[in-house]
Amino acid sequence: MLKKFSTRWKQRDELRRRDLEQCDTFFFYGSLMERFHNFDRYIKKKVTSIEIGYCRGYLFNLPLGFPGLIVPKEPCSTLVAGEIMKFKQPLKMMKLLDRLESYLPENEQRSIYLRQKMTLIKESPANPAQRTLIEAWVYTYPEQHLSNEHHKEVRIECGQWKAFNRPANSEEELKTMFNRLSYCDDSQKVIIAPLLLNDPLLDAAKKLHPCYALCQNRQACNLRPQPTS
Repeated sequence: MLKKFSTRWKQRDELRRRDLEQCDTFFFYGSLMERFHNFDRYIKKKVTSIEIGYCRGYLFNLPLGFPGLIVPKEPCSTLVAGEIMKFKQPLKMMKLLDRLESYLPENEQRSIYLRQKMTLIKESPANPAQRTLIEAWVYTYPEQHLSNEHHKEVRIECGQWKAFNRPANSEEELKTMFNRLSYCDDSQKVIIAPLLLNDPLLDAAKKLHPCYALCQNRQACNLRPQPTS
């Protein structure tokens, strides 16, 4: 049994080494971004650089409170905001990240998230208006795992989980974050799947979300800000 596990670990490490020869950069759009708890807990001391980036796809807030990035096969002009990072020991970090995201390099069918190499848009730290293309590893969520009937996912059309997930302390700050994607038009809104519009659990769970202040679909979403007193 030990020999079997040892062989499997070696196989995974070899697959990771091959992947890192192609690219040693990662992109995060959820709790591994700076100022979130998993960043502080797992990767803060190992990061060598952090830059703003955008990845194509659709962002969903999953039942456990984590985001899932869906990358459709068909052309997609929707962007998801996140952070591009490099690490001191890429292989060690890839092992850790694969474990955190429940990704099995040798068995994607049993994986929760998938690790894909994608082309992203990167902002220049000195000049946000200046953008370049860069490749990075992205942990994506398989579209077939979505099920409105059982999981009650919420799609975040603005593509910014950081704005959607944090407490609403400053409306101006949220507007700034919301408008950072110059590629987006002025019709951004949080979309709730039709099956969930009248779900009381949804209303109870989302009262703290700041997206209500920015949402142009409030009546359909049925989101309400929580009373302060």
